[in-house]
Amino acid sequence: QRWRRSILPYIGNDVVDWKLPANAGKSWDSRYLRKILTNAEIEIVQEAENQDRALWSLWACKETAYKVVRKTSVGAPFLPRLWSVQLKQSGHTVMEGEVVLPGGSTVFVQLSAENYVHCIGADRLRDLEQIIWGVEPVPETGSCVNIDPSLHGRKCLLRKLSDVHQLDFREMEIRRAKKGLEFQPPYLYYKNEKAPFDISLSHDGKFVAYAFIKQLSCTHAILN
Repeated sequence: QRWRRSILPYIGNDVVDWKLPANAGKSWDSRYLRKILTNAEIEIVQEAENQDRALWSLWACKETAYKVVRKTSVGAPFLPRLWSVQLKQSGHTVMEGEVVLPGGSTVFVQLSAENYVHCIGADRLRDLEQIIWGVEPVPETGSCVNIDPSLHGRKCLLRKLSDVHQLDFREMEIRRAKKGLEFQPPYLYYKNEKAPFDISLSHDGKFVAYAFIKQLSCTHAILN
């Protein structure tokens, strides 16, 4: 089934702390690999110099693609075993490519892999270059009080949006509706109205990540 391609840009992003104890060594779990990767992707992981980083790079691409798809096709299933990641090197630590879904639909992705892996994605190739994104470490407090990574990620996104588009930080809010037991994608509100941006948030281990893009066809009235 082909998912609907919108005239508006929709994006996703995902970060994985591949050195996190819960993630490290997962590349050796053959049962897990068969659950989320294609046969070709399993070979890529097994032949990689750093198998954990290879595994979570592929996973980040699929998770990013799903975040895009669920915005354009509500209720679309996430079937990672059937989604094929095709990447090529475009820099020392950057790869670009696409995630191909059953039926031939694609999500275009850009992956960076260092001490973490981070992926951004869009349903149109030309939108990929317009995405503004960032990866930030979760602050260490040095006390028994833990920083909420979800809240920290939201603050990082709002600060960056405020800087880039000269918006009043105090008038910005991120909202997520809940449908049944599942949270829906986040949306940005400015002065209590839905703002013309698509946003994406992610966190894992020591890192938070955000991405946003201006939906140019939307009205600019609320930003004035």
